[in-house]
Amino acid sequence: MINSLKKTLLNERFFLIVCIALGAVQSWICRYTMLTDGMSYLDIGDAYFHRDWAGALNAYWSPLYSWFLGLAMFLFRPSIGWEFITVHVVNFVIYVMALFCARFLLHAVLRALREHNVTPDLAHLSEPAFLALGYAVFLCCGIMLADVGRVLPDLLAACPVFLIAGCLVELRTHHSLLKYALFGALNALAYFGKGINFPLAFGFLAILLFSGRISSPRVAGVLLAAVSFLSVCSPFVYALSKSKGRLTVGDTGKLVYSALVYPNKAQIHWQGDPPGSGVPLHPTRKLMDNPPVFEFAGPVHGTYPPWDDPSYWNDGTRWNFRLRSQIRVLVQSALAYTRIFLQQSALIVGLLVFLLLGGKPALKAIAWNWPLLAAAGLGLVAYSFVYVIPRYIAASMVLLFVGLFGGIRFPKDSGLGRISNYVATAVALVALVSVLGHIANTAYDTMTVTAEPSGQDQIRTAVGLENLGLRAGDKVSVIGLGNDDHWARLGRFKIVSEIAVAGIEARQFWAVPAERRDLAYECLRRTGAKVVVAWNPPSDAKDDPRWKKIAGTDYYALFLSR
Repeated sequence: MINSLKKTLLNERFFLIVCIALGAVQSWICRYTMLTDGMSYLDIGDAYFHRDWAGALNAYWSPLYSWFLGLAMFLFRPSIGWEFITVHVVNFVIYVMALFCARFLLHAVLRALREHNVTPDLAHLSEPAFLALGYAVFLCCGIMLADVGRVLPDLLAACPVFLIAGCLVELRTHHSLLKYALFGALNALAYFGKGINFPLAFGFLAILLFSGRISSPRVAGVLLAAVSFLSVCSPFVYALSKSKGRLTVGDTGKLVYSALVYPNKAQIHWQGDPPGSGVPLHPTRKLMDNPPVFEFAGPVHGTYPPWDDPSYWNDGTRWNFRLRSQIRVLVQSALAYTRIFLQQSALIVGLLVFLLLGGKPALKAIAWNWPLLAAAGLGLVAYSFVYVIPRYIAASMVLLFVGLFGGIRFPKDSGLGRISNYVATAVALVALVSVLGHIANTAYDTMTVTAEPSGQDQIRTAVGLENLGLRAGDKVSVIGLGNDDHWARLGRFKIVSEIAVAGIEARQFWAVPAERRDLAYECLRRTGAKVVVAWNPPSDAKDDPRWKKIAGTDYYALFLSR
């Protein structure tokens, strides 16, 4: 018994080291990458720690990730060259947190297997085998689906979900008022991580209620969890509703669903098209039609206001239900799920092998894990009605596979226990190879020269503009959509206007007569912008002495003076 436990702990230590090492490698490879959403989360985080409540309270971006990023920026105050790296250090810390939250779930399932065996005549997976599979599942979801290298909140939002699932397992057979209260608080934390978790919390509470025998202690505990959830959520919901002038827990779902019902509806610079999508209450201000010039200097704060608070600029959007559009979304979601599950083929093949070894009794044991499977199903079903991408469902995938592997059974003293250990080892190794392949592909993409600006280009551009005389707080304009212009965030400049052209429209803009382009530049100048910045303009524009190449990049700047 003691030797077996020691072996388990040694194996688990190895699994933890492998997970942490691979997460560190992925974070290091991506240390200079930034995403559009990440720039908005950074702006909101700064607003919280500078007590700029008007810029902090946001009905589109959930606050939890912003709090983590804002705290890091406030404590370390990184320079331009270190900001991206600091963000990825925060991401790695979040990844390690998610790993240990997943560990809590795994050990909750193991304790349930030891204490409440629904099939005493059958054996379950050995602890080393179950842990190997559990950590393989975490690796696949933490690096391949949610991806620690992406500046996004999904891994952080997964942390409370793992803890909620672990509490669900423990509260099936043990009553603890403290854990019931913690269950509610964790659901509030999950809501702070992602807005969709507010309605899902009531689903988790229902699962908790029916996960065991209905009794007075269970009912009282679930009521306590509900009160705890609402109590922790209420201050933020009140502040958010007051800032919006209406009761709301967030507008993300409404805006995303509207964009799916009306596929041609613009998420940036929505002016009321297509018909039926609503009437904008305060859209960005269109100064010129050809080329399209927009101004958005206020009232939204941040580097790029149109994406720092889409809920403000899209106020007035109608939330319409269209059966045909909903069916189209469900079909797209089914295809997305098919692709995602095929990527996890090693886990699925291993599961099928275990089911063949265990037969019908294994299905009975898996059914006993229905609370964990139901918790996974909540997220999978909810996203299927709106939009499915891998990172959204990473946490649900962990819950799903942990619940399935936790139900594996096979006859005792049949020799299948040793076979199951070999199968678990093979599945874990194949999953590890898949993760290594993903990391290698990320490294290749990072080192490959592309037509898009790299993170180093963004850093050089911010420094170059400072050398050209710009200072933090200065207003700037861009050619193209400014949501990818991370140099503005690094230099603490504010994009207040833009010539909104991309792709073919961008080539058409550079082809129009110079007089027309100068008219657009004049519109930008009137918005208060000191300079307009463009990425890789055509050669004739580069030959224009007014355009200055920035610090060895393909960014060019034209100063807007009379």
